[in-house]
Order: sequence, then C-alpha cells, then structure tokens
Amino acid sequence: MGEQKGLVDPFTLADEDGYIWLKGNLHSHSTNSDGKVSPQERVDGYVNAGYDYLCVSDHHTITRIDTVSCPDEFTLVQGVELHPDNPFGGQRHHFLALNMTEDMNAQVMPPQAVIDAVHKQGGSIWLAHPHWSSVNILRDTMPLRGLAGIEVFNTTCRCMGRGESSVHWDDWMELGGQILPALANDDAHAAESTERDTYHGWTMVRVKERTAEAVVEALATGASYSSSGPEILDIKLKRVDEGKRTVEATVSCSEARRIFAVCDSYGVEYHEGGELFETATLTLRPGAKYVRFEIVDAQGYKAWSNPYDLANL
Repeated sequence: MGEQKGLVDPFTLADEDGYIWLKGNLHSHSTNSDGKVSPQERVDGYVNAGYDYLCVSDHHTITRIDTVSCPDEFTLVQGVELHPDNPFGGQRHHFLALNMTEDMNAQVMPPQAVIDAVHKQGGSIWLAHPHWSSVNILRDTMPLRGLAGIEVFNTTCRCMGRGESSVHWDDWMELGGQILPALANDDAHAAESTERDTYHGWTMVRVKERTAEAVVEALATGASYSSSGPEILDIKLKRVDEGKRTVEATVSCSEARRIFAVCDSYGVEYHEGGELFETATLTLRPGAKYVRFEIVDAQGYKAWSNPYDLANL
C-alpha cells in the first residue's frame, strides 16, 4: 500500500488501559445554515438519543460550541462544512472540517488552499458524501493532498438515493496506494419529528478521554468504525499460509446476516444460509493488500470497519 503506515486497530485498545467507545455524529446542520432546528435543539436531540459527541457543522460558518449547552459527559466538536469551487471539472467540493477555530471564506479559495488553511488551524478535513456530490475520485480528489479520509455513509444523502460511498473509498485507496479511514454521519437537516435524517448514521471512536481532540485524533488514525446499525465487537487477523500470503479473519459482531471482506481486488462473502450469526471466520484472497469489513444485519443496515494493511500483518 505504498508508503502509508497502517491505521490504528481499535480492537487492540484495551478497556484495562482506559479506552472506551464513544458514539457520535460529525455532520449536522442548524438554523445557522440550512437546518430546520436551532443549534441547541440539534444538540439536545443527540444528547437525548444516547450519543456521546456531536459536531454542528453548518455550511460556511462555524457554529460555536460556547453558544450551546450540554451535559459534562457529552463532547462537542467545533466544525464547519466548507465548499470551495472545484477547478478539476466536477461539482463544487463538500469538505467536513473538524476542530476549527476561525471562519474562512472557502468559496473564493482553491480547494488545496482550504485544506492547507484547515491544517494550519490544527483541524482535520474530510471528503463528504462523494457519491451524492458526483465526485470522480481520479478527476476531483487525486489532485488534492491532506484530506483525512472519506464519509462512507450519509443519512440525508441516503434519502436521495446516494447515501453510501464505499466504491469511492475503494477507488481512492487503489489510485492513491494508501489506506484511508471513514466516517458515517447523518448530515441532519430536518427536525427530529420528521423521522427523516436523524440518528441513522454514526461513528464509534475508541478513546481515553471525552474531548474533541481525542475524538478527532481517533478518527484520523483509524481508531474507529462506522455504522448505520450493527456493532463490531472484535476483528482478528492471522496469516495462515506464508507462501501464498493467505490471511484468515475472524469477525465478532452483533447479529448479522452477511459479512463482506472487501479487499483491493475481489473479496469474500460470509453467510449461514440466511440465519443470523455473531461470529464469522473468513479466508481472504491470497495476496490481498488490504481488507475492510462490511457487516449487514437482518434489516439491511451496515457497519464498516476501517481497512487493515495486510502487508504489515
């Protein structure tokens, strides 16, 4: 996978070392941009729904976390959705910028300048809903440097038929020769009462502290997984045939109907004839460079692991 180092495996970060799982949504909107509820109502909704962290990522302008209140154990990540023009031929870019301190007029800046300015603030910047945005990875994304990863699932985009961007994820990793972490988010715009785009997509992070800095670091290093329903409890990989570079994977999860092991080319499906299961052992394609896992439950909801660089196994 080029010279990219592997991501952190969250399932090796032990409880006894102080690690905990936090559930959160990093993409939502309020009346500070095109959302239908106030920032406080948006925060209250996710608190009451049992989430642990939230970013109110309004378009263009930062919604300041000191303008809302929440319980002490709830973490607010300050961020913004930025939209520089796309000089490469595609539609306008949608970038999710986290841990931001100062506003910028991204609409008049080249996309690389926006990425660089986010980094200068100490922020992290992600490619948002590329399937919905009709992003062509080769044309629109490969010229850029410094994006942390991809939004693989977006609830409000699912409502418009383009919610999942896993093919874009794989395309980006193949073209760039690197592995990249992913997020799942709601991109909530509507009020909770409409039951449209709230509480359907989240990212689980493995952290020691309930701080925005810890959450964003876990996301950037891959100590996380994404979901629209299933839980991933553990993933173990071991090499079983050194000559053919064959790897065996064991995945433990909440009740699932299917698991897909998605590699750099081809992959493997596991099922038990339609029966539900909680543990699966799969033998991966010999010589695979990376693998990520998709867990599908009885209702068709998914969870996505971050990819594992098999060269480092």
